[in-house]
Amino acid sequence: MRWILAVIIAALLLAGAASAHRMFVGQQITLDLFVFYDDGSPAANAEVKLYQEGALFAENVTDATGRFTFTLPGKGTGDWSYEVEGGGHTEKGSIIINNTLAKSR
Repeated sequence: MRWILAVIIAALLLAGAASAHRMFVGQQITLDLFVFYDDGSPAANAEVKLYQEGALFAENVTDATGRFTFTLPGKGTGDWSYEVEGGGHTEKGSIIINNTLAKSR
């Protein structure tokens, strides 16, 4: 009887741990715009407008180095566009972010 009990205890101790939880991975997408004039000088204090699906989402100005940084909400999914105005110039661009799951291997 002791021998059977010892085998059962050993089997329980050596068994792998059962996993009863899931893993989630979060992500954030940060948009970094670096704005320069054609002579290489930074476009400091240029006005930046950020649009999501065509609607104005945020606006601010570039810093002294011509940089504008913004963390997109959630997973950043959607059609984004930006407009930068400074020194009598306007530049526009767009970014499409599609967060779909890839097939597991």
